[in-house]
Amino acid sequence: MTRPLQLFIAGILLITGSLTCMSQYQINTTGGLCASYGSNEFAPFYMASNRGGTLTQSKNLLLNIGVSDSLNLDKKFDFAWGIEAYGGLQSSVDYQRWDRAGHRLVADNSQRPTPIWIQQLYGELKYRCLYLGIGMKDRGSALLNQDLTSGDVTWSGNARGIPEVRIGFVGFQDIPFTNKWVQIDLALSYGKFFDKKWVENHFSYRNGQICPSPLWTYKRLYLQTNPDKNFNFLFGFQMTGLFGGKSYQYDDGLLIKTIDNYGGIRDFFDMLLPLDSDREGYKVGDHKGSWDGAARYRLRNGDELRAYFEWFWEDGSGLLKNNGWDGLWGIEYKSSKRWWINGAVVEYLDFTHQSGPLTWAEVDHPDSNLHMSVKGHDNYYNSWYYRPYTNYGMTIGTPMVMGTIYNLDGSPTIKASRVRGIHVAVEGCVGSQIDWRLKYNHRKAWGMANSMALAYPMQANSCMLEAKWRPASLKGLSLNCQIALDRGNCPTNAAAVMVGLTYDNIISLGKTK
Repeated sequence: MTRPLQLFIAGILLITGSLTCMSQYQINTTGGLCASYGSNEFAPFYMASNRGGTLTQSKNLLLNIGVSDSLNLDKKFDFAWGIEAYGGLQSSVDYQRWDRAGHRLVADNSQRPTPIWIQQLYGELKYRCLYLGIGMKDRGSALLNQDLTSGDVTWSGNARGIPEVRIGFVGFQDIPFTNKWVQIDLALSYGKFFDKKWVENHFSYRNGQICPSPLWTYKRLYLQTNPDKNFNFLFGFQMTGLFGGKSYQYDDGLLIKTIDNYGGIRDFFDMLLPLDSDREGYKVGDHKGSWDGAARYRLRNGDELRAYFEWFWEDGSGLLKNNGWDGLWGIEYKSSKRWWINGAVVEYLDFTHQSGPLTWAEVDHPDSNLHMSVKGHDNYYNSWYYRPYTNYGMTIGTPMVMGTIYNLDGSPTIKASRVRGIHVAVEGCVGSQIDWRLKYNHRKAWGMANSMALAYPMQANSCMLEAKWRPASLKGLSLNCQIALDRGNCPTNAAAVMVGLTYDNIISLGKTK
């Protein structure tokens, strides 16, 4: 019996046992069946992006089952939990693997997602406005419209969730003595990557470095003005970091170096802020994040217009906004009622500056008489000491940057992070039972930062049309159909059709909780 299946059964038994001890309870149940068929190796861009890494291959037959509870915000103290599992059949993809005997790369490493996995398994507690969460939970962007956005540049929900311990506030809370004019949202988490087997199975073992099981941290601080007013402003930051674990360096098929990145419990404190350390003169861990802001205006009829930005940074140079226009810029329209257009988003992503082509650190040149530092030459979503910004190969930030799952040569590096793109999305409804959504994206990538450019830029055009039918006679049931098309080499031409059936309902055990 596989370990994911053991965890799934243990979770079901734990939840069932807990429910039998309660006379008053209400749980949310969900289930779904999804079938898709497409060309080439991978699902088209919009079928794969921002869905928790659940659908990546070109051909899929997936079943998901989940049960959960939600926090009652009206109670002073409450708890919640959730578990969701996926399973089914998905097509395989051939990756290159280094043949040490033949001293060559061969494409005989066929890989596919595991037939069953735990997508969510978590518990939550709240006391007044304070929050504690433990486990793995699907979380989308804290700033953007998850249904329409191209993806948050720091945490998008594009990849699977990372098991973590999270503390913070339950949503936005009024700051005392501001007469409800200013609210604060705060989150802090520490977690650990558990995709070690995936990383090891997809690596070519020729050249490069892998760090299969590092630790992870995420921080968020947002301030906003009163959201009940017609004008509303938000500003704050998100920040993530990688630290700990062991890194393995390979050269021409040989393991040449093993690095232990973990320095003890002090690393957890040093990762709160990117502080200096005594490790070769560098800061502990790899740090990245974004300065986020938004301005929203509510029209007289209740419709809303919003403009927002996410200024991505990596290390100290981008933190001081020395990276030009790099970031995500967007405008959003949101209707106050259901009609043929309920919302629309237009976004522009620019990752082409990356703090310029130069960098100089005194610690890298001990024989030099130059006692100075020049910060630049960032390499977004990559790290020379840890690993790329991916989980199970899918980019944790914006999906416009291709994750390592698309590296058929077995490279452990994100190759095309220097990217520029535009994204347009519209959604609406036809009557009371049919919803539709349309997305289009154009992106062009020049490789990694500056000197590590591709010989020929990669580019792609992607589009997706989706329709969802919710029959009024069967509450909780929905039929979803998608048609998606990619044209270009970022990563490849692809076309696919998907049909899905989902059912969401609430089961009452006795009286309401």
